[in-house]
Amino acid sequence: MKTLKNTKTVNKTQSRASKLFQALMILALFFMASDIFAQTKEVEFDVYTNSATKASQYLLGDDVALRDCASVNCEKLTTIKIGTNVRLLAKSETPQTINGVTSRFYKIKMGPQVGWIWGGLISQKTMVSQMNPEIKFVFGEAGVDYKGYKRFQIRAVRNGAEIDKIFVKSETLNHDLVSLLKKQDHTYQADVITLCSNEGESCDTTDSKSYIVFKNNKLMQTNSLAALEKVKLEKTNYAFSCEMDNQ
Repeated sequence: MKTLKNTKTVNKTQSRASKLFQALMILALFFMASDIFAQTKEVEFDVYTNSATKASQYLLGDDVALRDCASVNCEKLTTIKIGTNVRLLAKSETPQTINGVTSRFYKIKMGPQVGWIWGGLISQKTMVSQMNPEIKFVFGEAGVDYKGYKRFQIRAVRNGAEIDKIFVKSETLNHDLVSLLKKQDHTYQADVITLCSNEGESCDTTDSKSYIVFKNNKLMQTNSLAALEKVKLEKTNYAFSCEMDNQ
């Protein structure tokens, strides 16, 4: 026959076991989240010693800080304008995650100054406009939005100044899937950038689920080029007010 004392002892034991189980579950979830975070793909570039051609890149961010060492805590020597071509001489030993983007610091030389810039502010893909060769389109990651969705950005730049920018939400997009549509006859009278999803079996232009169109100095996103002439040339950027911190 169970006594009241024995019942209380059993309840306490069950309570402790329940608390221990909850603690273990929380710890397991923590390690799972840490593992997912650790798997965040690094934004990485070749340096001059590996490839002189690939080490030449353009800046994605504006007023990018050139620092005297590879850290956001280092002294800022100067700032560099968006679209500036830089040669990457070396990279830091470890990557740093800033605003949801993981990259290393890269050593460059600007005139007489030698310093470091963070790789998250370097363009992962740079395309020259077919309508105006003075204009370039720079592409790269833009961290995550307030809901945790991964974002990418495309900026139109000319002579060190940003003309327009747009953000795109995607979990599968990368710089290898982004390309400028080549039309010798300028059918659309605009620059068209394809965002080809790697979820499909192929990655042809006709299979692209989305396009970024640059016309009248505006970037806009559309799912159909057939309606290009009818669409209103307004900025449809869902988060155009968001900015990356220029670390």
